[in-house]
Amino acid sequence: MDTKIFNKLNQLKNKIDFHDNKYHSEDNPEISDFEYDKLCREYDTLINENPGFKFLERKTVGSQTSNQFQKYNHRKPMTSLTNAFSFEDVNDFIERTLKFLNLKKDFQIDFMCEPKIDGLSISLLYVNGNLFNAVTRGDGKVGEIVTDNVKTIKDIPHKLKGNYPNLIEIRGEIFMKKANFEELNKSQIEKNGKVFANSRNAAAGSIRQKDINILKERKLNFYAFSVGEYTNDFNIKTQFDLLKKFEQMGVNTNQENFRASRIEDIKKFYSLMISKRNELDYEIDGLVYKVNDRILQERLGNLSRSPRWAIAHKLPPEIVETILLNIETQVGRTGALTPVGKLKPVKVGGVLVSNVTLHNEDEISRKDIRVGDIVKIQRAGDVIPQVTEVIKEKRQNNSKVYVPPNFCPSCGGKTYKPKNEAIRRCLSGVNCPSQTVEKLKHFVSKNAFNIEGLGDKLIIMLFKEKIINDFSDIFKIYKYKELLEKREGLGKLSVSNLLNSIESKKRIPLDKLIYALGIKQIGENNAKLLALNYNSFENFCSEMEKANDKLSDSFQKLVSIDQIGENIAEDIILFFNTSSNLIMLKELLNYIRIENVEQKLINSPYKDKIVVLTGTLDTMSRDEAKQKLNNLGAKVSSSVSKNTDYVIVGDQPGSKAKKAKELNIPIINENEWIEIIKTIDV
Repeated sequence: MDTKIFNKLNQLKNKIDFHDNKYHSEDNPEISDFEYDKLCREYDTLINENPGFKFLERKTVGSQTSNQFQKYNHRKPMTSLTNAFSFEDVNDFIERTLKFLNLKKDFQIDFMCEPKIDGLSISLLYVNGNLFNAVTRGDGKVGEIVTDNVKTIKDIPHKLKGNYPNLIEIRGEIFMKKANFEELNKSQIEKNGKVFANSRNAAAGSIRQKDINILKERKLNFYAFSVGEYTNDFNIKTQFDLLKKFEQMGVNTNQENFRASRIEDIKKFYSLMISKRNELDYEIDGLVYKVNDRILQERLGNLSRSPRWAIAHKLPPEIVETILLNIETQVGRTGALTPVGKLKPVKVGGVLVSNVTLHNEDEISRKDIRVGDIVKIQRAGDVIPQVTEVIKEKRQNNSKVYVPPNFCPSCGGKTYKPKNEAIRRCLSGVNCPSQTVEKLKHFVSKNAFNIEGLGDKLIIMLFKEKIINDFSDIFKIYKYKELLEKREGLGKLSVSNLLNSIESKKRIPLDKLIYALGIKQIGENNAKLLALNYNSFENFCSEMEKANDKLSDSFQKLVSIDQIGENIAEDIILFFNTSSNLIMLKELLNYIRIENVEQKLINSPYKDKIVVLTGTLDTMSRDEAKQKLNNLGAKVSSSVSKNTDYVIVGDQPGSKAKKAKELNIPIINENEWIEIIKTIDV
């Protein structure tokens, strides 16, 4: 196995999973659609170029469901669509379709072309014509039941009209029109509420509202475009007839559709929609081309995560020009300084844009971006607009070259940029107000303590009023109950709900706490690994104190944990050996109870043993092997040390096997290991 390729795929997959969760579960994406598609393309291309890694193919869509709504197993999976980025990709899709159906290249298949609305996918189950339930896509197999919320949408009938089947799942997109989106954000600003980055986020966030009264005030729309499961009394032969039948049953469909039988016809539709894009009263992020004949659709079937009979043709980002008025600096929870461009407001993709990400000072230098420049920015249903280029021929003589700040704009402390990193950081730590506020936001976030009602704006207010300064202060907010009840936008009910939420989160699993602390480079996955390896917070803290000595067994154990290298280990050790952090933790522990990781009762020779895998395995993937070892109670490590108990080798094991021999560590080949685990009952 090529370790470099495996590591690259693992790195890309972790990024994709992170952004899937941000987009689908939290409705709070951090990167643009363009950047996300680029990550997925890079991942899929790498797998296609290396067939030995086919076992790592992406097979799910969307993201895991939240715990806010009841789960529901889709009667028929809700797949995603394969993307095309050029007409060459579309032509390849047509050729693949003809080849699969064993049809000649000059055979003309009828296609239905439809706009791809940027909204929230939903499945509506009607039984005897009545809306029985409404379910989000989720991960494609399991979604969330949001029936009561969906019933507030006027476009969605509670009862079908005319002739309808006994049972049918109508699938489509919930979205918000451009004008309604602008109206909502204007209202949110007036109420000091959350401002949505785009209409897709607004629609998804609205559907997940617990308070139906809030949802009723938001104007959402729905278009149907396909079906899931249905009974035999529903016999529709084409996609065109399906859309027509939806309308007859009282269900809205998009009227901007077009039938095509040649690539030239598809190109005409594409050009037409590009020209009409800004005139549409809803956002689109692409076009969908579907085989019109539903019998052919059935023959073509599905791949693991997408249908063979349809493809999404992504539209190019909309690019506009404006003036870069200033470059300001934001400070993150780890002290990272991020330059943000302040623009002369301009409409892009239906949204008024006044800020643009500039990533880091190296990126600014590479593109030679200066204050006062005319810049091109793009946003195509994207979250954060970005500068594509500077129009240097329009540059003014008084344009200013960007000078990275040597002092933090928040606290005035010194900043530092390591030679091997792109990020400049403030070195003040807890003495920097911006870092403290961002750490507090992270601490209460969904995947950490998940304290509902304690949003960003309230945290900023409480910090400014010196009600909360560190993590433990959150659990003392009850002392300010009467004061908070008098604050505009809160009131007795909101404060009561907030205090109840805080009280209910005083007990937390070890991995959630480790993640909540906001340690540099420690995300959810690493936090889980650390929790599994140290079992209790007391043990973890004690071991990190000992690990400060790089010659210690504690340091070797830490760096040997799978996915925890020396660089990450140093950040963890620094956190637990900084006096201000230790004082903060001591105070926090007065208010919370940490759930230890309970070890399973496993009768296995591998229980609590440190095992290293090396070389290419023939019988299973590396991930499956790790899972089996974890099930046997083993702790999988990525490097060989004197603490390693076993090394399992496949083909071409390399330096790890050599080091194991030098240290006299038992080496087991793959076949021997398979025979051993067959005898173990877990």
